[in-house]
Amino acid sequence: MSIRITHNAFRTPAEADVGVTQAGLIRLELDVPPVENSAHWHDFHAELYVLDGDLYFTDVAEGKIHACQAGTKIVVPRYSLHAEVSRGGYHIIFGSSVPPEQFGEPVNRSPESLKQ
Repeated sequence: MSIRITHNAFRTPAEADVGVTQAGLIRLELDVPPVENSAHWHDFHAELYVLDGDLYFTDVAEGKIHACQAGTKIVVPRYSLHAEVSRGGYHIIFGSSVPPEQFGEPVNRSPESLKQ
């Protein structure tokens, strides 16, 4: 499965909550500070619902950078290479396939470790 980005996917936090619940994911609400990270992957499935702020999300496999605003839904399957940039930070509802205490370390894993 590949990364999927849908703009104008929802209008309210309640609609995002429904998406997380229907996907059977664990809900978190996060204020992410300004960030610029390189390509990485996670050992869990995640869905991001952008509520506010600026987020430029790179789908490494597609070689595309997506400008994500409030209402954007991002589905990131386990092992999918991606990167994020945000100059001012962003606020999201985050759905995860595992609880945060079970996130592997490091959470952001290098592309090289994906090949192992």
